[in-house]
Amino acid sequence: MTVQVSRPVKIFALVAVIACFGGVAMLSLHKKPNAAAPVISHTATPTAPATKTPAVTKTPTHTKASTKTEHATHVKKAATPQPAIAENGLPTTIADALHSHRIVVVSVFDPQSSTDAVSYAEARAGAQEAGAGFVGVSLMDSAEAGALTSLIPGGGLLPSPGVLIYRRPDTLVQLMGGFNDRDVVAQAAEQSLTASPFTGTSSGS
Repeated sequence: MTVQVSRPVKIFALVAVIACFGGVAMLSLHKKPNAAAPVISHTATPTAPATKTPAVTKTPTHTKASTKTEHATHVKKAATPQPAIAENGLPTTIADALHSHRIVVVSVFDPQSSTDAVSYAEARAGAQEAGAGFVGVSLMDSAEAGALTSLIPGGGLLPSPGVLIYRRPDTLVQLMGGFNDRDVVAQAAEQSLTASPFTGTSSGS
């Protein structure tokens, strides 16, 4: 028995077959994997390590610290005070004057007396004229006055006012009591360069 298929059915069947193939083709296209995107490799350019400049240490040429240390090592010792009387028995002031002068004029005076003040000034001026050293000894200074008194030959006393003249190293050459002006003192100082040591007889008034 022959089955007769009408024309419309044939057309529908053909369309269905085409649609089926189209669907299969679409599915195959969707399932096709996407092409992998090219991977770009970023190779880092090697950078040379930074070279550190060595720190330069400045050596100070003049440091205050070293100066202070140097000064600290040289500490001045306190000067030892000189005794009032030297080893030779003379007052230290007269002994020191004899170190720099061959002849030294010593004026003995009472600081409370106006006459003695004039005698002191004249004795000093006379010493300067003769180029001799000069020292003043107050009778109120018991240490110096006592030392001079003990050195007077024959146990005499110091005149007030008065002038004593010493020659290096420690020789008493002249002892003049009373007031003596500058000319008398200058002449006596010059004569003391060659005069004999004083023996106990006072010259002058």
